[in-house]
Amino acid sequence: MIEQNKKYKIAIVAYNLNTGGLAKVIINIFSLLSKVGNVDVSLLLLDNEVEYEVLGKVINFGVHTGSNNTCHFKKIKKYILFKNYLKKQKFDFIIDLRYRINPISEIFITKFLYPRTKIIYTVHSSKIDTYLLDSTFLTKWLYGKSYKIVCVAEANEKKVILRHQLKNTLTIYNPIDFEEIDEKSNEEIEFDFEYIVAVGRVVALKQFDKFIEAYSKSILINKNVKLVIIGDGTDFEKIDNLIKKMNLTNDVYLIGNSNNPYKYMKRAKYLVLCSQYEGFPLVLLESLATGVPVISFNLDSGPNEIINHQYNGLLVKNQSFEELTNAIDLLFNDKKLYHTCKLNAKSSVLQFSLEGITKDWLNLMQIK
Repeated sequence: MIEQNKKYKIAIVAYNLNTGGLAKVIINIFSLLSKVGNVDVSLLLLDNEVEYEVLGKVINFGVHTGSNNTCHFKKIKKYILFKNYLKKQKFDFIIDLRYRINPISEIFITKFLYPRTKIIYTVHSSKIDTYLLDSTFLTKWLYGKSYKIVCVAEANEKKVILRHQLKNTLTIYNPIDFEEIDEKSNEEIEFDFEYIVAVGRVVALKQFDKFIEAYSKSILINKNVKLVIIGDGTDFEKIDNLIKKMNLTNDVYLIGNSNNPYKYMKRAKYLVLCSQYEGFPLVLLESLATGVPVISFNLDSGPNEIINHQYNGLLVKNQSFEELTNAIDLLFNDKKLYHTCKLNAKSSVLQFSLEGITKDWLNLMQIK
């Protein structure tokens, strides 16, 4: 039985705070637990990549590793320091927000580094092999008796149970910070034209190349409605060249990373998501929180737990870019539908506030 009226020590373990949705999730969970009076939370990072400034107790065990012996020695030293820190601090809970794909590393971390305490593992994608090993035998051995496996969407949890027959799963949605979004979304932007927006890493997973083609076939170009893409990644140059090749430099704006995407979301007509897969896409929540409707593929996980079709946005047949073009046209042409979706946008995601999700986490850990 969990004691009442005590100070709970919680460690959040992650590899890094690199750009992307997972980094935002890590920061949000760290932030929400940091605001709980009887919780002392530490964020423990195993790599050096930190793209975000975070307030609170953040300890970075990471070093830049390479192929030489010195770097291997530093890596071993890093994990020894990490193990000793966990042992010394005697955390009540460890929340593991890492991706987990290497069986040897997972055996080492789970069975050797982690102390005998309550470990909460998380699954952040519908591609569950990124967070649980492909082998059901190893997955059950490593995580089957952990305190809990938290999935970010009900569809993810069902997939985990079906695949690995685990009995210690739970769904807790990713939170969004309404206060931060409200504040940042009011900042001015450099654009004075009408546009739709997409936000995400510029990588193959996000399919911006196919999205640009779908946009080019829509009525928006003739209506002088631009496309703004916010993000950076390995395919940035490829997408930039595609825009030039298609003679869309006056219609498609690829602006790179922004530390404040909310100001662009708030002034957009609507946001579009067309990834190959997602877990629980924050960009949909964030756009709706600014009062802006969304269009998304009806992916295996995430969007259909956020979007109420024709109430706060549109769900499109998964991976049908032809139907995506039709949805882009529909939400622009049908003024009544657009007004309905815009009117309902913000209120439809209030359940995902930091305050609401905090209660879910505290209930999980039986912290009063």
